[in-house]
Amino acid sequence: MRHAMGITLVSPLSATLGFAETIAHIALTAAERERNHRLPHEEIARLKELGFGALRLPVDAAGRGVSLSGLFVVARDVAAADSNIAHAFRNHLWQVEAALRRPDHPFHAHVLDLTRKKKTVGLSFTDSDAVAAGARPSQVLSRLEWDEARRVYIGSGEKVYATGNLYNDAFVGLAVESREGRTVQYVFDRGRGVSNDDDWQGFGQRLTGSGTAKFHAVTVPAAHVYPTDPPRTGDAAPWGYTFHQVYLTSCIAGIVRRVALDAVEVLRARGRNFYHGDAAHPTDEPVLQTLLGRIRAYAASVEATADRAVAALQRAWDSYGTADEYDTTLAATLSAAEAKVVIDDLAPQIASWLIDLGSGSVVSRVGALDRHWRNIKVIASHNPRLYKERLLGQNLLTGQLPPTGAFF
Repeated sequence: MRHAMGITLVSPLSATLGFAETIAHIALTAAERERNHRLPHEEIARLKELGFGALRLPVDAAGRGVSLSGLFVVARDVAAADSNIAHAFRNHLWQVEAALRRPDHPFHAHVLDLTRKKKTVGLSFTDSDAVAAGARPSQVLSRLEWDEARRVYIGSGEKVYATGNLYNDAFVGLAVESREGRTVQYVFDRGRGVSNDDDWQGFGQRLTGSGTAKFHAVTVPAAHVYPTDPPRTGDAAPWGYTFHQVYLTSCIAGIVRRVALDAVEVLRARGRNFYHGDAAHPTDEPVLQTLLGRIRAYAASVEATADRAVAALQRAWDSYGTADEYDTTLAATLSAAEAKVVIDDLAPQIASWLIDLGSGSVVSRVGALDRHWRNIKVIASHNPRLYKERLLGQNLLTGQLPPTGAFF
């Protein structure tokens, strides 16, 4: 893929960190994976080896020491190459962020140690089997039973929508342990009793490993069961999950960048124009040049909108534990909602314009260009923008505050 003037697949930061070649290869092979439903085990393993999962760790802890904003830069480059792969890392990257805030807590220290070893962690909690509005999610391994003979805990359960778990090396969650009835945090490695079904039926993001994760009588060493985080006191901001939404919105921005790059190649590759056109060759056709310019402009605006939300999240991170934390975290949550409303609306339209630009030349399944629209819509379906639109209006009118749970 050639880089268009003003649009590049890989940012200077990714190039400096040594990711450029791998990201370019991921982009080159993305359509083939989509056509053949080839799960990106090799590509994800390579990114792990390069330290993508450890970008936020300090250099002296085997990380790359990048800022939170820098993480989003590299992650969006990966999303532009293949949004499935970027999405598959989201839960791990969030666990790292949580761990970096409390690195002295033994549970988080364990997560950081796994990350330092270039391993990634997946989730075995926050499934919801409740249908009522406001109901709390259940835990997958709701109870850990103590096995006195083996001196380990045993747990079983299933998690649907286990995004990325096909590729993860360890799993974390919450459960009640049987000996004292305490709610605990736990970490266990992939091994016997862990299986993943590639049964995700979504029409987009098909290679994220978002199927069912099954945990059958998995063993959790007693040393890997930890007390839960102590509650924070004072006026600490309660909106702790904005990272999730900004990350997904940034992934969509990456897809839109790829649409713009693909649009250039689509127009260059068209060999003939309609007889009623104004030019002999499509690259000289005024209406097609105009549409390409529109795609470029809208793509740039989408990335700028995503960058605004990332910058707000960086300010919130920087203010953690200070007097400004409440205000900056609230601002980040509102900025994330604003970005999602705009980008979820514009991005599918931009992907549709790609088909308009190529006309009948690009509807073949070989190019798999329809994946961009499908992937955008599936990512956007996480925590629908409709609720955010209403909240943003309520906030302006009455000062209504956002919900504090992870699913907003």
